[in-house]
Amino acid sequence: MRSDFRFFYPLRVRYAEIDGQGIVFNAHYLTYLDVAITEYFRHLGMDYKQLASEGKMDMALVKTTLEFRSPAFFDDILDIGVRVSNMGNKSYTVDFEVYKESSDILVLKAQTIYVNYNPKTRKAEPLPSFFRSAVESFETLS
Repeated sequence: MRSDFRFFYPLRVRYAEIDGQGIVFNAHYLTYLDVAITEYFRHLGMDYKQLASEGKMDMALVKTTLEFRSPAFFDDILDIGVRVSNMGNKSYTVDFEVYKESSDILVLKAQTIYVNYNPKTRKAEPLPSFFRSAVESFETLS
Protein backbone atom coordinates (compact mmCIF):
# COMPACT_ATOMS: atom_id res chain seq x y z
CA MET A 1 0.00 0.00 0.00
CA ARG A 2 1.13 3.51 -0.78
CA SER A 3 0.77 4.42 2.90
CA ASP A 4 3.46 1.85 3.84
CA PHE A 5 6.13 4.09 2.28
CA ARG A 6 7.65 7.25 3.73
CA PHE A 7 9.85 7.99 0.70
CA PHE A 8 8.79 8.42 -2.93
CA TYR A 9 10.81 9.46 -5.93
CA PRO A 10 8.97 10.82 -9.01
CA LEU A 11 10.18 9.71 -12.43
CA ARG A 12 8.79 10.59 -15.86
CA VAL A 13 8.66 7.80 -18.46
CA ARG A 14 10.74 8.76 -21.48
CA TYR A 15 9.91 7.81 -25.06
CA ALA A 16 13.03 5.63 -25.37
CA GLU A 17 11.72 3.44 -22.53
CA ILE A 18 8.55 2.23 -24.25
CA ASP A 19 8.31 -0.84 -26.44
CA GLY A 20 6.38 -1.66 -29.60
CA GLN A 21 3.22 -2.06 -27.54
CA GLY A 22 3.56 1.52 -26.32
CA ILE A 23 4.20 0.54 -22.68
CA VAL A 24 7.33 0.71 -20.55
CA PHE A 25 9.62 -2.16 -21.55
CA ASN A 26 10.03 -4.40 -18.51
CA ALA A 27 13.83 -4.14 -18.18
CA HIS A 28 13.60 -0.38 -17.62
CA TYR A 29 11.99 -0.98 -14.25
CA LEU A 30 15.33 -2.23 -12.95
CA THR A 31 16.85 1.13 -13.86
CA TYR A 32 13.94 2.93 -12.20
CA LEU A 33 14.56 0.97 -8.98
CA ASP A 34 18.27 1.74 -9.11
CA VAL A 35 17.60 5.47 -9.51
CA ALA A 36 15.09 5.39 -6.65
CA ILE A 37 17.38 3.58 -4.17
CA THR A 38 20.15 6.07 -4.93
CA GLU A 39 17.73 8.93 -4.18
CA TYR A 40 16.66 7.15 -0.99
CA PHE A 41 20.28 7.16 0.15
CA ARG A 42 20.52 10.86 -0.71
CA HIS A 43 17.34 11.54 1.27
CA LEU A 44 18.93 9.87 4.30
CA GLY A 45 21.92 12.19 3.94
CA MET A 46 24.27 9.66 2.40
CA ASP A 47 26.26 10.21 -0.77
CA TYR A 48 26.34 6.72 -2.25
CA LYS A 49 29.15 7.53 -4.70
CA GLN A 50 31.32 9.02 -1.95
CA LEU A 51 30.67 6.11 0.43
CA ALA A 52 31.76 3.64 -2.24
CA SER A 53 34.82 5.63 -3.31
CA GLU A 54 35.96 5.95 0.31
CA GLY A 55 35.49 2.22 0.90
CA LYS A 56 32.90 2.77 3.62
CA MET A 57 29.97 0.98 1.98
CA ASP A 58 28.86 -0.39 -1.34
CA MET A 59 26.02 -2.65 -2.37
CA ALA A 60 25.82 -5.68 -4.57
CA LEU A 61 22.40 -6.68 -5.84
CA VAL A 62 21.88 -10.40 -5.24
CA LYS A 63 18.15 -10.86 -5.86
CA THR A 64 15.26 -8.97 -7.44
CA THR A 65 11.65 -9.93 -7.88
CA LEU A 66 9.25 -7.90 -10.01
CA GLU A 67 5.46 -8.16 -10.06
CA PHE A 68 3.82 -6.25 -12.88
CA ARG A 69 0.36 -4.97 -11.99
CA SER A 70 -0.60 -2.39 -14.64
CA PRO A 71 1.10 -0.72 -17.61
CA ALA A 72 2.87 2.62 -17.64
CA PHE A 73 3.09 4.72 -20.79
CA PHE A 74 5.22 7.43 -22.34
CA ASP A 75 5.11 10.68 -20.35
CA ASP A 76 3.47 9.10 -17.28
CA ILE A 77 4.93 10.32 -14.03
CA LEU A 78 5.58 7.44 -11.68
CA ASP A 79 5.90 7.70 -7.92
CA ILE A 80 8.45 5.12 -6.80
CA GLY A 81 8.09 4.15 -3.15
CA VAL A 82 11.23 2.85 -1.44
CA ARG A 83 11.66 1.35 2.01
CA VAL A 84 14.19 -0.86 3.71
CA SER A 85 12.04 -3.59 5.22
CA ASN A 86 14.73 -5.79 6.78
CA MET A 87 18.38 -5.59 7.75
CA GLY A 88 20.51 -8.60 8.45
CA ASN A 89 24.18 -8.66 9.39
CA LYS A 90 25.58 -8.09 5.87
CA SER A 91 22.44 -7.71 3.76
CA TYR A 92 19.28 -5.66 3.60
CA THR A 93 15.96 -6.01 1.84
CA VAL A 94 14.33 -3.14 -0.01
CA ASP A 95 10.66 -3.03 -1.00
CA PHE A 96 9.51 -0.89 -3.91
CA GLU A 97 6.05 0.03 -5.13
CA VAL A 98 5.55 2.06 -8.28
CA TYR A 99 2.35 4.06 -8.63
CA LYS A 100 0.95 6.38 -11.24
CA GLU A 101 1.40 9.94 -10.01
CA SER A 102 -0.96 11.04 -7.24
CA SER A 103 -3.03 7.87 -7.43
CA ASP A 104 -3.37 4.41 -5.95
CA ILE A 105 -2.89 2.76 -9.36
CA LEU A 106 -0.16 0.23 -8.66
CA VAL A 107 2.12 -0.36 -11.64
CA LEU A 108 4.80 -2.57 -10.10
CA LYS A 109 5.79 -4.24 -6.84
CA ALA A 110 9.41 -5.20 -6.42
CA GLN A 111 11.78 -6.45 -3.79
CA THR A 112 15.55 -6.46 -3.86
CA ILE A 113 18.21 -7.91 -1.60
CA TYR A 114 21.54 -6.14 -1.44
CA VAL A 115 24.72 -7.36 0.21
CA ASN A 116 27.05 -4.77 1.67
CA TYR A 117 30.62 -5.19 0.59
CA ASN A 118 33.89 -3.33 0.76
CA PRO A 119 34.68 -2.06 -2.75
CA LYS A 120 38.42 -2.16 -2.01
CA THR A 121 38.59 -5.77 -0.79
CA ARG A 122 35.53 -6.92 -2.78
CA LYS A 123 34.33 -8.95 0.19
CA ALA A 124 31.02 -8.86 2.03
CA GLU A 125 31.10 -6.92 5.28
CA PRO A 126 28.61 -6.15 8.05
CA LEU A 127 26.33 -3.20 7.44
CA PRO A 128 27.97 -0.07 8.84
CA SER A 129 26.44 1.36 11.98
CA PHE A 130 25.81 4.78 10.37
CA PHE A 131 23.65 3.11 7.69
CA ARG A 132 21.81 0.92 10.16
CA SER A 133 21.09 3.91 12.43
CA ALA A 134 19.90 6.17 9.61
CA VAL A 135 17.54 3.52 8.23
CA GLU A 136 16.22 2.44 11.63
CA SER A 137 15.50 6.04 12.51
CA PHE A 138 13.80 6.90 9.21
CA GLU A 139 11.84 3.66 8.84
CA THR A 140 11.20 3.28 12.57
CA LEU A 141 12.60 -0.25 12.46
CA SER A 142 13.68 -1.96 15.63
